[in-house]
Amino acid sequence: MLNVDQIAPAVIGLESLWSKTKGDPGVCIALLDGPVDLAHPCFVGAELTRIETLVRGHAGKDAASEHGTHVASVIFGQHGGPVKGIAPRCRGLIIPIYSGAKGDSLACSQLDLARAINQAVANGAHVINISGGELAQSGTAEPIL
Repeated sequence: MLNVDQIAPAVIGLESLWSKTKGDPGVCIALLDGPVDLAHPCFVGAELTRIETLVRGHAGKDAASEHGTHVASVIFGQHGGPVKGIAPRCRGLIIPIYSGAKGDSLACSQLDLARAINQAVANGAHVINISGGELAQSGTAEPIL
């Protein structure tokens, strides 16, 4: 897992931002990605809530879980732990949209993505992170998007 400490010096303004704020619990960030290993030590003290979706089960050793946990650590990693996240004091919604075995491509239909976005908004998200994309066969977005 890439530690934000390793890239922080290269991210212009990040250290300055952290000197002013590490996020606000009044701000809710939704993460639409693979399942997140909430037992990872970087999340100790983080205010994260997993929202149930069509993706069943919990984080494992598959590509979807590894990706979801990595992205969550970049955002929510607590500064007293092994990964310093960008906004560790913000509240987080973990909304799994990807599942899959190691080596499988991560996929989510546009309809399921739209449903997850609606779930994020209904659960109070102010910001939504989606680390993915997909071209539709028709070349147009699902109407609900």
